Amino acid sequence: MFHELLVFASAFLAVLNSMGLVIGPSRCAGYGSRTLVFALSASGWLLGYLIEGPNFSLPQVPLTQVYTVPPLLVLALSLLGYPTSITQLYVATLLGYSLAKGYSRGLSVTVRIVSSWALSLIAGFLLSIAFRRILVRAVGFVSVERALLVVRVCSLTYVFLLSYVLGGNVLGAIASLLGAGGNTGSELALSTAVIASTYVSFRSRVSLGLVRLLFPTKYLSSIVPYSVSVVLTQVANRVGLPIITSLVVFSSTLGVGMASEFTMLYRRRVFSYLATSYAGSFALSLLLGYLLAVIAG
Repeated sequence: MFHELLVFASAFLAVLNSMGLVIGPSRCAGYGSRTLVFALSASGWLLGYLIEGPNFSLPQVPLTQVYTVPPLLVLALSLLGYPTSITQLYVATLLGYSLAKGYSRGLSVTVRIVSSWALSLIAGFLLSIAFRRILVRAVGFVSVERALLVVRVCSLTYVFLLSYVLGGNVLGAIASLLGAGGNTGSELALSTAVIASTYVSFRSRVSLGLVRLLFPTKYLSSIVPYSVSVVLTQVANRVGLPIITSLVVFSSTLGVGMASEFTMLYRRRVFSYLATSYAGSFALSLLLGYLLAVIAG
């Protein structure tokens, strides 16, 4: 029962924490009924997990209790207004446990994952510059009305696509680390959590992601970061690497700014967001994972 509850809590908070990427920046909530948007997102999460999730084969630890750290930290940070990536917290906890126990496979896998994060940041920045230039040239040949129609269609499309890649990347990584794949009770808990969390997000318009607040992009500029993140996250899904989609969106938005001479606003929020939600929470998860492993002996 403990294992199923842990899977449910992790999946519920992971989806809730990521819904800002799905319904916030894409501005999709105003472009269709909430029932339609809910159906697109929920089906995207579940299909992404079912199709891409099996690509992940991450190491498991005997002391499952250490994996209570990520959900608790995500909940605490979300209540404080600093959503984070639950995937990176699981990786950090695994790293802390591996350091305490001398678990060589855990160390090698975490190094590989963190290296992929760095590469995805660089790739996101460069691809966004190239994609924006191509998009600007393409849009230059169509009317404003048609361009806005494309944005609206893309907004609804992103609901499904972003949910799909996040379902594979985030849920696939969690399920692999917790050993949920193939376990009927855990699979049911995860599926129920996805539907419940998506429903809560759309009914209450909960959007814990800070991307829209941190990066005031809109219209065509907002298409670029999410297009790049969809591509890079899907590539990562195929090779079984859980990259941080929100950080790819971050680097891609910087690329858009570089290409369009867009002035970055809310700089203090950006730095506090990165320090609290990523650097600080990663270090805290690593420390707690290490301490729990040492205490357990």
